[in-house]
Amino acid sequence: MVTILIVLGIGISVAALILTLLGCAALIKQARAGAAPAAEMIDTMPTIALIGKGTYPAEPGVLLNTLWEHLPNAECQAGECGGCKVRLVEGRVRWIRDPVAEVDRRTHVLACSCEAQGSVRCALN
Repeated sequence: MVTILIVLGIGISVAALILTLLGCAALIKQARAGAAPAAEMIDTMPTIALIGKGTYPAEPGVLLNTLWEHLPNAECQAGECGGCKVRLVEGRVRWIRDPVAEVDRRTHVLACSCEAQGSVRCALN
C-alpha cells in the first residue's frame, strides 16, 4: 500500500503500474517458454545478397534502396539509364515500372524498377 501511495505521489497512475506489471509478466512467460520473437523476426526478414559484396536487410521499396552504395552508375532511378542493372541469381521480384533501358527480364533486373518478393541474390555482371 505504501508503494502505491508513493507511486501515486510522483504522478504515475495505478493503471499504468498495472499495465507495466502485466507486460513484465508476459515477457517472463515468453522467456520461460523459450520463445525468442525478436530472433525469429530477424531470421524471417527478407535480405538482398549481392555476390562479392555482402548480404543486407531488404529495405522497403525497390532493390535500389538497399543496393544504392554498390551501384554508383544508377543515376536516373526511373528505369532509363540501366546503371542499376544486376543479374538475378535467385529469388523473385515484382516489376513496378516498365523500364526504358534494354534488359533481358529472364536473367537481369533493374534495381530501380523492381521490388523483392522475399530474399533475393544478385550479381553485378
